[in-house]
Amino acid sequence: MSDPYIMIKVGDHQEINLCDQIPGLRYLGLDGASSSPQFTNQYQDTTGTDGSPFVGQTFAKRTFSEKFWLSFGGYEDLVLAKHELYQLFGSRKLVRVRTDTSPGKVYFGIPTPFDIAPISAGSNNANFSIPFDVPNGYRYSLYRSDALPSTADGWQFGMNLPDQLPSYHFTSTSFEVYNASDITIDPYYQRHDLRVTCKFNGNSLKLTNTTNGSVWTYSKSNDGSHQIVLNGVDTYLDGNLANVNTDYGTISLDPGWNSFTATGASSVDVTFSFPFIYLS
Repeated sequence: MSDPYIMIKVGDHQEINLCDQIPGLRYLGLDGASSSPQFTNQYQDTTGTDGSPFVGQTFAKRTFSEKFWLSFGGYEDLVLAKHELYQLFGSRKLVRVRTDTSPGKVYFGIPTPFDIAPISAGSNNANFSIPFDVPNGYRYSLYRSDALPSTADGWQFGMNLPDQLPSYHFTSTSFEVYNASDITIDPYYQRHDLRVTCKFNGNSLKLTNTTNGSVWTYSKSNDGSHQIVLNGVDTYLDGNLANVNTDYGTISLDPGWNSFTATGASSVDVTFSFPFIYLS
């Protein structure tokens, strides 16, 4: 059985094993008491009416607290270890965190204050935790939908994936998109990351998710040589903003299978790219 590990990626830097960077540092795992989803419920109170009708639910900021053990030779070694840790996490950038217990999932956190001190006077060991604020409250899949690996290196149990990995590239006018997330992918209301890349031949292209009724229409003709990208709520033509060519619609994906139709074009080439979202 391999030792626990924690991999971090600061901003645009390469992912690293944190314990490989600090001599004597050992990762102990996640403090389970700090990792629960923060459900926030909204209710509508009306004067003269009993009860508080439920309006909606959001997921608030949460905190993941990662536990460590540090062994050091002397005071100077402790000072150096603290300096390296504080320098690493003082970049003012989001830190992507991935651990051995969830190698196929990541979260993006911001370190909050933490102290590193010997467990007792004269000791050469320190036991401490690094709390990470997670602003959006989610975990994400390590890979995007259109880049899922064919081996177990990039996915794990508990990711809602079927035995046969789905495809996210389509060339027919009727297809199904699988959302392995715990929740709906919603670029409009929740600002979720969803990128739909299209090429088509015809006078227009209308993508309809018949599962939930969401629709996006590109109303200008295309000969198949130009690339249209619906990135969240904005549309781009060959890299240039082209919302004026659309109905300003957006696409959302329910958890599980979503049935799509593509109309207005004689042929299509469509790719759905998004990270799966998880609550734990």
